[in-house]
Amino acid sequence: MHTRQILFGLALSTALSGCGNSSDTPAPSQSGFALNDQGYFEQQGVGLMVFQDTSPESRQSGLILVSHDNRLASNGDLRLELTPGQWSPVPRLLSRTVDREKGEIVATLKYPDERQHRTGFNPLDYPDLTLEYDLRVRAEGDDLLVQVDLKSPLPEEWAGKVGFQLELYPADLFGKSWIMDDATGIFPRQPYGVTVPVDSTPAPKIVSDGERAGLVPLAHHRAQPAPLASGQRLTVAPESDPMRLQIESLKGELQLLDGRVQHQNGWFTLRSPIEAGATTNAVSWRITPNVVDGWAREPVIQHSMVGYHPEQNKVAVIETDPDAPLGDPVRLLKLDASGAQEVFSQAPTLWGDFLRYRYYQFDFSSVQEEGLYQLALGDTRSHPFRIARNVYDQNVWQPTLEYFLPVQMGHMRVKEKYKLWHDDSHRDDALMAPTDINHFDGYIQGSSTLTDFAPGEHVPGLTRGGWYDAGDEDFRIESQSGEVFTLSAAYDEFGIQHDNTLIDQELRLTELREPDGRPDILQQIEHGLLTVVGGYEALGRLYRGIIVPTLTQYVMGGDFSGQTDNLIYDKTLGRQERTATHSGLPDDRWVFTEENPAREFDAIANIAASVGPMRGYDDDLAERTLAAAEALWRVERAVDSTTERNEQIRAAVELFRTTGKAEYRSFLLNQRDHILDQFRQIGWAVARVVHELDDPALTGAMRNAAAEYDRELQQKMNATPYGLDFEMQLWGRGWTLQHEGVAQYFLHKAFPEAFGKEYLLNILHYVLGTNPGANAQSYATGVGAKSKRAAYGLNRMDYSYIPGGVIVGTALIQPDFPELKEFPYLWQQSEYVLGGGASNFMFLALAADRLLNAEPTD
Repeated sequence: MHTRQILFGLALSTALSGCGNSSDTPAPSQSGFALNDQGYFEQQGVGLMVFQDTSPESRQSGLILVSHDNRLASNGDLRLELTPGQWSPVPRLLSRTVDREKGEIVATLKYPDERQHRTGFNPLDYPDLTLEYDLRVRAEGDDLLVQVDLKSPLPEEWAGKVGFQLELYPADLFGKSWIMDDATGIFPRQPYGVTVPVDSTPAPKIVSDGERAGLVPLAHHRAQPAPLASGQRLTVAPESDPMRLQIESLKGELQLLDGRVQHQNGWFTLRSPIEAGATTNAVSWRITPNVVDGWAREPVIQHSMVGYHPEQNKVAVIETDPDAPLGDPVRLLKLDASGAQEVFSQAPTLWGDFLRYRYYQFDFSSVQEEGLYQLALGDTRSHPFRIARNVYDQNVWQPTLEYFLPVQMGHMRVKEKYKLWHDDSHRDDALMAPTDINHFDGYIQGSSTLTDFAPGEHVPGLTRGGWYDAGDEDFRIESQSGEVFTLSAAYDEFGIQHDNTLIDQELRLTELREPDGRPDILQQIEHGLLTVVGGYEALGRLYRGIIVPTLTQYVMGGDFSGQTDNLIYDKTLGRQERTATHSGLPDDRWVFTEENPAREFDAIANIAASVGPMRGYDDDLAERTLAAAEALWRVERAVDSTTERNEQIRAAVELFRTTGKAEYRSFLLNQRDHILDQFRQIGWAVARVVHELDDPALTGAMRNAAAEYDRELQQKMNATPYGLDFEMQLWGRGWTLQHEGVAQYFLHKAFPEAFGKEYLLNILHYVLGTNPGANAQSYATGVGAKSKRAAYGLNRMDYSYIPGGVIVGTALIQPDFPELKEFPYLWQQSEYVLGGGASNFMFLALAADRLLNAEPTD
C-alpha cells in the first residue's frame, strides 16, 4: 500500500525550455514507429516505453503503451503468476540498451532480485528459481515486435507457469468490447472469470512458514482467474479509434484474464505462458496500436478550481500539443443570470516546452471585480471559478476538518447521519512486535523491544486516539505527531473556532455535521496526543508505529474494525483459538519500537507545539504532553547526522516556544552556524521564535538568508510553467510542495519585507488545479469545481473519496508523460496521507486567506 517513505530514485532530470525555445511550426508527420530523442518508440499520438520505469508493483514497468494521451497498458514483462499482486516477485533490471542503428531496445532482467528478497521496505518472498532473459522490442512499420529470449530453459516444474504478460488499464475499458479470434466479449465492470484448479488441496486455515508466517496475502485462497478467452489475436476496443489495439502471439497462445479476481487493484491481463524447453524466441508478440491520422491533443486549461482573491496574481496555464499551433485567443467570461459575457480576450503568452507538451500562460490579474468566471479557448471551456475576497474561506479548508480528519479517527465509531463510515476498531491494541523481524511497509524490529515488554506481550494503554494513516490503518509516529504539529500551528496562527463535529472520547463516538460546542481542531489535536503521549506513557518511550501482523489484514479496505475481533490476545489464558485469524496468528496489531534520534526529535517538536493550544482546553493533557516532551529531550542520544541535528533544533524551538526556558534559548543560539548553513531546511522552524530569542545578530543573519532564499525562488519560478521549481517523478509532487509552502509561510511572517508570499500562493494554486496533465482538477477531493473522484483512501474499493483528503497528485510515466488516472489504486498518484498531506493544504488555504485579506496590497 502506501510507501511514501521509499525514495525510488526515479526523479526525471527534465530539460526545461523557457520562452522562445520552441516554435509553433508543426513537426513533419512520420510513417511508422521510430525511436525518438527520449528513447522510446513513437508515432503520432502513440508511444511505447521499454523499461524506462521499473516499478511493477506500482503498475509502472516493462512495456508501457501510451495511446493518444492515455496510458492503455503497462507492466509488459515476464512474471511468475497468472495475475501478480503487490507482494509478488518481480525481476531485477540488469541493463537497458537503446540501439538506434538497429532500431531496437533490449532489456536484460533476472529472477530473483536479491535486494528485495525478505528485506527492504516491503520485502518480497522469492521462490527457488533462477531465471535470466532478454526482452527485445523493435519497430516494423506500424507494428511493434516483442521477443523474449531465455538464457536457459525453465525448470520443468515452472513450464507453463512463467509467462509474458501485458496489463491493460481497466477503468477505461469497462463497457468496451474485445475480440479474441472468433470469440467476443465486453470488459466487465466487476471481476469476472473464477476457477479453482481440480488438483488443488482444500483451502488451508493456517500459514506457517517460519519467519514469513502470515506475510503472504490471500495465502488461504485457492481461486484463480479463468481465461475470459484464449487464442492468437486480441483486439481491444474495436469501436474506439483512439483506444483500438491489436496484439498477436506469433508463437503460442494468448490468454485474456481479469486480474481483479484475486486483487481488487488488478488490471485486465494478456498473457502467453512459456513452454518447456523454450529459450530463443520463447515469446513473440506483434503489437499494433491504432494510430489516428492527423491526431492532435486538445488544449487543456489549467486553473484554480476554487478561484482567486481579487488582489492576487491570476495566471492560468494552457497545456497544448507541440504539433498543434494555438491559433485562438483565450477569452475571460463572466457568468451571470443571463449566461456568459466576455470580459476581454487576448493571445496567451508562450512559456515554452515542459515534458511532452507546449505551455502558454494567460494572465488576467487585472480583473478584480468579484463574481463567477470561466475561461474559453475555441470550443474548450474551463470549469467555473470565483473571484472573491472570501474565496479561500468557502468550502476549501473546511472539508479537511469536517470530513477527512474525523473519518480517519481510529478507536472511534464514525457516523455521518444515515451513514456509518466505520466502527470502533482495534480495541485489542497492541501486542509487542517480535524481535529481529523485517515486517512490511517499513516496519523493522531489532534484537530488543527496547522496553520491559516481551515479544507477543500485550501493551496496555494504546487503545485511545490516533488516525488511520490514510489508505492504511497503521499509526506511524511521524504521521500521528506530525498531524498534531500542523493542527497546532494552524490553531496558533489562525485561531480556528470552527465546530461542525461531535467527538466523544468516552463513548468513542464521532458524528459528522453535529456540532458539540467545542472547536473541532482542538478535539483533533487531543485525539493525536492520546496515542502519542499515551504510547509514551505505556512504553516508557515513543513507539515506531502500530500495524497489523498479516498482509491478509493489511490489504483490507473499508471498515478497519473488521481487521481484529477487539479481544485482547493472551496466550496464558488459552485465547489463541478464539482470536486467531486465517493466518493462525493472533489478530491484535503489533507495536514496534526503534532508536531513531531524528524521528524522536521530530515527535518532541510536534507534541511540544500542542501544549499551548491544549492549555485551557485540557490542562491535564497539556501538562502530560509537556512532561513527555521534556523527558524525551533529556534522553541521552548520539546526534550525528545533519538530519538529526535539524530535528533537534526543531525540538528546541518548540520547547522554547512552550516554556520560554533559558536552556532551550541557549541551545538555539549555540547552533547559529548550523542554522544558517541549513537555512533552507531548518530556517523556517527557527523563524517561529527568532524575534523572541532577542539576538539581533542572529535575526539579521536570518533576515539576509531569507532574502537570498527569496531571490532564488523568484528565479526558480521560471523553471516550470506553474511558477514553481520541481521535477516530476514516479510519485506526485503535491505533498512535498505543500510542506514547502507551510515552511515559507513562517519565513514570510518573520521577515515580510525580505521573503515574499507569491511562491506559497502558487503552491496552493498547483494543488487546487493548476497542475500538469489532461485531468485539470483539484488534488483536494471534494474541493473546487472539479476534484479527484476516486482516491486511495479507506473507501477506495468503492471508487470513491473522502472530502478534504488531499492526494499526492500527478505523477510521471517516464520519461515525459504526466498522468493522474481516475483510478483509486495507484497510490503514487491518488493516495491520501496523514501527518501533512491534507492538514498542510488546510494550513495553506488559511494562510492565503490571512495574507490576502489582512495584509496591504504590495
